[in-house]
Amino acid sequence: MILGFTDLYAFIGFTTSIIYNLIPCIFLFQLKHKALKKERISIIPLLCLYSNATIYFSVSAFQVGDVKSIDPMDFCNLVGAYLGFVYLIIYIIMVYSKDEKKKAIRYIIILVIISILYVILAWNVIRKEINFWVYLFKYMGIVFNILQNLPMGFSILYLIKNKVSEKYTLFGAFFGLLNILAWFIWGFHAVFIDTNNKNKPYQTVVANLIALLLPIMQFILYFKYKKDDDDDDINNMSEIENNLVPTNINNNQGMEEEENNNRQSEEFEDFI
Repeated sequence: MILGFTDLYAFIGFTTSIIYNLIPCIFLFQLKHKALKKERISIIPLLCLYSNATIYFSVSAFQVGDVKSIDPMDFCNLVGAYLGFVYLIIYIIMVYSKDEKKKAIRYIIILVIISILYVILAWNVIRKEINFWVYLFKYMGIVFNILQNLPMGFSILYLIKNKVSEKYTLFGAFFGLLNILAWFIWGFHAVFIDTNNKNKPYQTVVANLIALLLPIMQFILYFKYKKDDDDDDINNMSEIENNLVPTNINNNQGMEEEENNNRQSEEFEDFI
């Protein structure tokens, strides 16, 4: 055991999750300082981060029913649930409070109510070991686990539609990739190598294998659109230079003609 974790893979997975849970701070900082256009941002990745962490921690905690019995690895989801809730509140306040205060208040109230209702429902059905609901929560968690790896705070549809190379998405893509690889390796080890593990986390292997495509896609889109932007800049500069050349030639010719006229005028005056 390492610091209470079952193995090194669990410790690494916990650590990368904590780091990834902090990534929205970068996005919110840029949003606060108005470095991002409103049409580029999206609340969906933040919702998925919060939902994924809330579902998986509640399932884990309510099944054992004792805080001391919770796997230390699962506490990364408790951190993610808490931070995700805070991120959502901050996001709503930043985006809506200035011009649409009533809408901001309404969204915050809806978020709080849904969270409370989920906790009540999860507590009742998981403690009663109603397998249908437990499996439903886990499968819902898989969906959110995958979608939380979308560009953190950004609208992927807007970026693709407008071919925007948004550099701030690379923070989430890089640390998201590390987190996915860490959890995939942990799941693979638990399923196929660790013979003592009776609860095989197949969903972790499948979810992270699919999720792996999202950060890779973000890197591809960024460098593709960045290259297109650079090519456009080069072409624009070439056009500007081409347009300036004739002007410069004409200016040079005009100066030469003026010098010749001045010279001839001086020679004529000397002759007189």
